[in-house]
Amino acid sequence: MSNISPARRKVEVTARPNGNGTICVSVRDHGTGIREEMRSQLFQQFFTTKEDGLGMGLAIVRSIVEAHRGTIAVENAQDGGARFYFTLPIKKEANS
Repeated sequence: MSNISPARRKVEVTARPNGNGTICVSVRDHGTGIREEMRSQLFQQFFTTKEDGLGMGLAIVRSIVEAHRGTIAVENAQDGGARFYFTLPIKKEANS
């Protein structure tokens, strides 16, 4: 978000139960969003959109979420910016 005015640089984090035994955590910024052609690669190792990025951050996040039987996705927010969200089970399954 370095090319966004400081007044618009904000991040919103929300968490809510889905009603199906999972919780959804959402992290949203008010930047420029994510270009469609990049979206499918964001969670791959060594893919980066930054000049000095390593491309490991989102791949690590994905592996942690999936290790806890969750899912992660990204979308562009309707009024600008991007929203990453992940779901995790609320209760531990028996015999796991």
